[in-house]
Amino acid sequence: MELRIDWSLYAILDKKLVGERDHKRLAEQVILGGARIIQVRNKISSSREFYDDALEVKKITTHFGIPLIINDRVDIARAVKADGVHLGQDDLPFAAARRLIGQDMILGASVHSMEEYQATLAGEPDYLGVGTIYPSQTKIGLKERGLELIKELRRVTTLPMVGIGGITVDNAAAVIQAGANGVAVISGLLDTDDVIGRAREFVNSNQKFCSIK
Repeated sequence: MELRIDWSLYAILDKKLVGERDHKRLAEQVILGGARIIQVRNKISSSREFYDDALEVKKITTHFGIPLIINDRVDIARAVKADGVHLGQDDLPFAAARRLIGQDMILGASVHSMEEYQATLAGEPDYLGVGTIYPSQTKIGLKERGLELIKELRRVTTLPMVGIGGITVDNAAAVIQAGANGVAVISGLLDTDDVIGRAREFVNSNQKFCSIK
């Protein structure tokens, strides 16, 4: 799939960090701040709550023309008519997921090594989430890979890549310079009352290195 997406700030609305805040309002805030793709991630709630939150976010992303990606759950992605699904190495096999979603939905894949990248190819992923780049409170237990994995993967693939894991306003530009198309941010974006302002800080820090790919 030929994607024309601005990957520079990939916002992840993780239920654990969203807490009691309104998903719909947060989605609007990150978009107003400059995010151009949103993922809804929920590893703690029921399927029904995940669905309800995703459906609310879908209303906002549709209004703004921003792609919505659902983490892990192909069923919820299809149910809310999301633009795509993002899978990890322990989720549904990539090839099986591609058969379920077809070629018209986006398939993202988490990659932590060159071997894992090779394993994703059977599913024909549309982009890669590469990490964990820096120590991360939401990616506990995963080995910190630094920038070298991005550089290594960029030598073998033209797929869009977003760096993830411990991304902050201060280190985001280095991730872009290493070869990523953008950064995927969870806590670095949501751990503030001024989400619009934080999103703008990320966009401004990345701007001179990013392009639409």
